[in-house]
Amino acid sequence: MAVAVMKKKTRRKLSKQLNKLIKLHGAEMALALVTGIVSALAAERKSRADRKQKQKNAKSGKADRAAKSEKTAKAAKPAAKAVVVRKRT
Repeated sequence: MAVAVMKKKTRRKLSKQLNKLIKLHGAEMALALVTGIVSALAAERKSRADRKQKQKNAKSGKADRAAKSEKTAKAAKPAAKAVVVRKRT
């Protein structure tokens, strides 16, 4: 079962604009536009899910535990080492 992220009317308008873009600028430009749209939608969905989870945790009183677990998770990560790649001459 697919989840509709956009309204049908919005999808139609985007589809029409995308077809115009392909005719004018080619497939590469259309691909760049679609990539931007998809990443923006994914970021929006992720932020909504995070917001919903925070509200759920706040209602049940788990906000303190969630914040504490995030701090310990961040502290447990080792520091990233810098990798130096040198050109052979």
